[in-house]
Amino acid sequence: MKYLSEPYISIQTKFATLILACIFFTILVIGGVGISTSVYILDTNSTKVMNVTALDSASSLNNKMQNIIQNAEKSSSYALSKLNDWRDLKDPTFRRSYINDIDDVFNIIASTEDIIYSYGIQLNPEISSSDSNVYYYRPAGGEGFVQADKLDLTKYDEQDSKVSWYYQAKDAGTDIWIKPHYDDVYKSYVISYVKPIYKDEVFIGVVGMNIDFSYITEYVDSIMPYDGSIAFLLDTKGHVVYHRFYDAGTNFASLSQDISKVTQRIRTENHNQELATLNCPDGEECYRISWYTLKNKMKLVIAAPSESINAERIILMKHIAAASVFITVVFFTLTMVMVQHIIRPIHKLQEYASEIADGKLDLILEPESNDEIGDLTLSFTKNAQALKEYVEQIKVLAYKDALTGTKSKAAYQEYLLNAERIMQDRSKPFSIVVFDVNNLKKINDAYGHTYGDKYIINCCYCFRKNFIHSPFFRIGGDEFVVFLYDSEDYEKRYSILKVIEREMSEQNVPNNPIESRISAAYGIADFDPETSPEHMHFAQLFDIADERMYQKKKEMKGRAL
Repeated sequence: MKYLSEPYISIQTKFATLILACIFFTILVIGGVGISTSVYILDTNSTKVMNVTALDSASSLNNKMQNIIQNAEKSSSYALSKLNDWRDLKDPTFRRSYINDIDDVFNIIASTEDIIYSYGIQLNPEISSSDSNVYYYRPAGGEGFVQADKLDLTKYDEQDSKVSWYYQAKDAGTDIWIKPHYDDVYKSYVISYVKPIYKDEVFIGVVGMNIDFSYITEYVDSIMPYDGSIAFLLDTKGHVVYHRFYDAGTNFASLSQDISKVTQRIRTENHNQELATLNCPDGEECYRISWYTLKNKMKLVIAAPSESINAERIILMKHIAAASVFITVVFFTLTMVMVQHIIRPIHKLQEYASEIADGKLDLILEPESNDEIGDLTLSFTKNAQALKEYVEQIKVLAYKDALTGTKSKAAYQEYLLNAERIMQDRSKPFSIVVFDVNNLKKINDAYGHTYGDKYIINCCYCFRKNFIHSPFFRIGGDEFVVFLYDSEDYEKRYSILKVIEREMSEQNVPNNPIESRISAAYGIADFDPETSPEHMHFAQLFDIADERMYQKKKEMKGRAL
């Protein structure tokens, strides 16, 4: 009998060795996939967190600034409405009555916005008098406004901070934002919005409104998506407007070569999709940065320490590595005595791993034994649930339109299914309104897509603020849909549409900036369980609204923007 020279190894030992090899390989694959997938999700999530924080913070500040713009517009419109002929301002009696009348209305308009620190109107001294003005400011710790002393415009140099806002608006010939400055009249740092007024192409005067800069800085300091984050403001030249650690006016790019590169991007890009990185002197990554451009052209910049952003990833990797080591040690110890008992559960775990890799995250795994394999089974369930939560978070972000802040087309598709069920069940009445923004291509071609985006945002704001109780969706570049039911909006839908038409008419005036105007065609369609055709589908209802919208667009075609 011939014996092999190789040492004897039992089949059980070989099988156990094979099982152990499979275990090591499975842990390696699952751990690697888990780590790489989790790291990717966390990195993507951190980018979303930073960008959404920048967008939401900028939107909040922009909304406040937009309110200032609208209040200034209302004030100037009222001032013009009370003046039939600019020559009337030469009459002292009329002028006093005119200013008193404007004074009362301005008080009402200014009281609607709590961030207005001061406001006023200065008439052109060439057609009135040098002290034809009225100024109000909000005293520290007080409520309401206090009238300030009148200024004689002719007694000040044009560069004097007390009157420079007037001359800047006059020279610009259009409404402008004046960068933060110290107001000698009110003894406070402010941001000014000024708007020149013209009657029959004759310069009448300037309306100005000031925002208390401390409101802006307190809000900026409150922005903190991660521990150690810092938010600050830069102007269009890259100089510091506000920073907790640097003086206003500091050339931010001059702080370091690496900062200079990032500052150049911030100056030239309105916002960033991918986070910018800022390295420490030793070459290690220190901060990740996101930014957004405000209405007054300032840049809102948010910098978060890379250490804080990566903290979750490091903890997760440690947990995965620790779990992998623990599982390996336990299975190595038990395999030799429990090979046959372990094989079947391992096969199931491999199946579960494949299902997780295929995206089946609604797994509820019941352990077949009260041991480490059972613990591993529960760990799979927790990992699947954790991955599902991350996917849901990303899904929520995907359902928000990045430009306007409304619900996205993806969210609309799910909402559409709900509307279809209502129609098939005939459970309740509802309506849809389709809006299509007019003249977007003309604006994009004539002024650029930045103005086109501002125009879309302005139109969207008009629709949303009137249909405040109803879900609103952006389903295309210039197309929006609102669902109306079970709310006050549904009951008043036609009167609300008239309000929107009136606002569009008021905004579409020649002296209104192109991006601040509002023009859109709309179509409305109603579903009534009692009167609508049987077996009517949502697509048919949408077609009705869409056709009415196009009819409306034909009616509006040819009107000047």
